[in-house]
Order: sequence, then C-alpha cells, then structure tokens
Amino acid sequence: MAGLVGSCVLPLFAAIPDGAIMLFSGLGDIETAQETLGVGVGALAGSTIMVLTLPWARSVYDGRIDIDQLSGELRYKTKHKLRTPLTIRDMLYGSGVEVNHAVKSGGTMLLLTAIPYLLIQIPASYLVREGDEDNKELGIGEHSWSLISLVMSLSGFVGYLLYQFIKSESGNDVRKNLLLEAVTQKAIVDGMLSLSVALGEFVATSDEWINSDISLDFHCHTQSKTKSLAVPNDTKNIAIPSEVYNKLLHILNPIFIKYDREPKDGMLSKREMHHMFRDLHEKISDSQINNLFHQFDIDRDGRISFEEFIYATAFFIKKSYQGKITPVPSDASSSSSEIEASFSYDDGEGELEEMPVDLAEQRPEKQQRALKFRAVGQLLLGTFLILVFSDPMVKVFGEVALRINIPPFYVSFVLAPVISNAPEIFASRYYARKKTRRSMTIAFTALQGSAAMNNTVCLSIFMGLVHFRGIAWNYSAETMSILAVEIILAMMTRKRILNLADACKIASIFPMSLFVIIVLESWGYS
Repeated sequence: MAGLVGSCVLPLFAAIPDGAIMLFSGLGDIETAQETLGVGVGALAGSTIMVLTLPWARSVYDGRIDIDQLSGELRYKTKHKLRTPLTIRDMLYGSGVEVNHAVKSGGTMLLLTAIPYLLIQIPASYLVREGDEDNKELGIGEHSWSLISLVMSLSGFVGYLLYQFIKSESGNDVRKNLLLEAVTQKAIVDGMLSLSVALGEFVATSDEWINSDISLDFHCHTQSKTKSLAVPNDTKNIAIPSEVYNKLLHILNPIFIKYDREPKDGMLSKREMHHMFRDLHEKISDSQINNLFHQFDIDRDGRISFEEFIYATAFFIKKSYQGKITPVPSDASSSSSEIEASFSYDDGEGELEEMPVDLAEQRPEKQQRALKFRAVGQLLLGTFLILVFSDPMVKVFGEVALRINIPPFYVSFVLAPVISNAPEIFASRYYARKKTRRSMTIAFTALQGSAAMNNTVCLSIFMGLVHFRGIAWNYSAETMSILAVEIILAMMTRKRILNLADACKIASIFPMSLFVIIVLESWGYS
C-alpha cells in the first residue's frame, strides 16, 4: 500500500490543481477558450519553471553545509555543519549540498517526459513559417500531431508511475523509501500515529523473522539475515531482521534523543522509556516495562542503550500488533500515574497531537484500516474542492489581467504556481533544513516529480483540448522556455555538489525565463 500511495496516488493528486486550471481555461466556445487558455498555459509553464528554480535554489541554501578544503567532501558527519563564511567567495563556493544518483536519475526522467513538447512544437513552427497564422487553420494543421503528443503524454504518465511503483515495490526507490521514513518519523514524533499503527505491519510481517511465534519472553535465534544483540554469558543471541533493524535505526533515533533527558547520556531509564511509550499512545504496564528491561538491559544497570532500545521496541511492536500484549486500561496503575506526574517534556514546541478519540482504544490493524478510509475521504474531498474553485480562479486571473491590461498568461505564470505548488515548496524547504543527504534527496526528487507530472498529466489535458476542440497551439515561446529550463536543470544535476553560486544561477532562471518569453513574443515568435 505504501508503494502504491507514494508512487502513484500522491503524484497524481499533486498534479490536479494545475490540470484543473488548464481544463477549465479551455472550456466554452472556441473563441473564448482560445483566449482564456492562456491562463492554463501560464499555470503549466509557471508551475513547471518555478518548482525547478526558486524552491530548488532555496533548498540548496537551506541544506548547504561546509565543503572540506582539502578533500573537497561535504562535512555531513561533523557536529557543526555550517560555519560563518569569511569572504564572499567562501560563502558562494565554500558550502553546498550533495547530488546523489537518485537526483541524477530524476533529471533524466524529467527530460524523457518532456518529449511531447517537441512533438507538438515541430509542426507548430513549420505551419507558422508557412504563413498560416489563422487560429482555426492552425488548429486543423496541428490535429494529427496533437493526437500523437496526447498519446505520448499519457504513455509517459503511465510509464512514469509504473517505473516509480516497480522501484518502490522492489525497495530500490531511494526517494520513496526516504520520504516514507521521514513521514513515518514525523507522524510518530507528533503523536498522530502510535508505534504499533505506524510500524506494526512492517515489523510483524517481515519475511526475515526467525520464529513467527516468539513469546513475550523473546526467545530468539541467530541467522545471517538478522542483526544480533550479543548477550554475555548466554548461549543465545537476541536477533531481529536486518530490514527491521535498519528502518527502526533511522526512525527511532530522534525519539530516543528526545526522551534521553535525565541525564543526557545516550541511555534511557525505565521512567524515561515508560513515559515515551505512553506519549506514543502505547498502553504499556509497569510489569511489561520491567519485562523489556529484564530481556534487553544486557549489563543490568537499569538503563538501555540506543541499540538495546531498537531491539526492545521491535519486539514490543511485533507483539502489540499481533495482539499478544494485553493493553493497559485507561485508568493506569498508581505507579504509572506517579511517573506521569513527575516526568514532563515541555520542549517549547507545544503539546503532542492526540490520536483520534474513537480510534485510541482500537487494535493497531483496526486503526490502520480506519485511518486509510479517512485518508481516502480527505483526498477525494480535497479533489472536489479543487474542481469547484478552479473555474472561478481562471475567471479571477482573467479579470486581473484585464484590469492591469496584460495578457492572462503572465498573471497565471506568476500567481498560479504559488497556489498549486505550495505543498512542494514548503515540503522541500522542510526537508532541506535537516541538512542530511537523505533529506536533500527527498527535497530535490519531490520537485522533480512535480515537474514530471506537469509534463505528463497537465500536458495531456492541453493536447486533448488542442486535438478534440481544434484549439490552436500558439505557445511556442512558452514551450521553448520550459524545455530550456528542464535541460539546464538536468545538466546542473550532473554535478556532484551544488554550491550557493549554483543556487543563485538556478534562482535567476525564473525571472529570466519570463523575460525570454516576453522578448520572443514581441518578435512574433508565438
């Protein structure tokens, strides 16, 4: 399900705002549609160019870290990742972000999805050179080519989703894996999902578990595809699947750090661990906490290290998800109440979000089922609202253009991307500010994915309007700008490191592309 949602559903829904604007801008009689379609084209061009320029440059700025002057490597493993630059040159070239293979592959995929632009642009340029500039005759001349572009766009869309889905299902999709881990981590830390709901299915159904009927005593064995925790003076090691260990390693790290407070020594006491489970909506008793410590506190010092914490949490999640741990009643024991009263984590970021009241006492699998239904309902509601407000938005853009006496294209080019691409803009900045290789991959590939959806879903809507309604393709300047920006960005992603100087160049592309369109149209190249 995660692969299907992350690879297919979310990219499709992300393309709906621009697609809806384009669709409604091409409705009505032919003369009106030919005029208002500029709003849709402005949304397409502005959205595609913006996500590949301004948010991209901002991501480089927010995610940059120091470059080692001797080795030329980025200092991702140092505690202080960004120092104050001494000179302008040091600021521009002394820090940057890493561009890994996933981002390079995304740039190549982006260029492949842009091929339909060329298919419709070639005949459009030929017909204009022949002097056939009448919109009706031009639309007839482009009829067959628009059909080919439509088929290519739809094929590119299906192929892109299929490619992403296969990568996700095979576990080789770096972006989807990293994004899923980041979203899961945030949902757990914010208290929106319990540990058992967020990770239960993955942990419990892992193919590498040695014994699927491990009791609460946690009797374990050792095999090659597992991570083992050595137990002194014991003939048996505690082992969990490697894929479970690696996933929990990344997701649980900030949670462990948050609750390691008294003292902050890289260890959790019973009180700290108990409070953590309660905050994450896990009903756990004092006896169950004692049992976890008895099994996983290897040196018996009353504290658990991060590695021991991973093993303990993995087995607790597995048993909880399978219903083999009896939930604690809502009226917790007196000792639990004492822990709650004496242990507070007010870190200044506000209280944790609570699990929906009607789901809090449900089994993890029932919680997951209910949350999936609610998520689908919210997606459909959001889609409905987009469709309802898209037509008025087109009219508003057209009216604004009329009032300030400029073509609707330019109004839509500037305003529509801010509205339709707001999620990608804020998400890319959020991940970039984490200053890690993983988070930068998420930020960049999310922006590339948004542009790829514009090249397929939105362009197929445009080609459908050109083919079935006979609307003329009068947007050669806009097409050339989109292609130029995508080619430039694909070339930039071939670099191993993007520095702040590169970010400035990328940011300047957005206003420059608008200027180029104005110049080309003033020369009659439409």
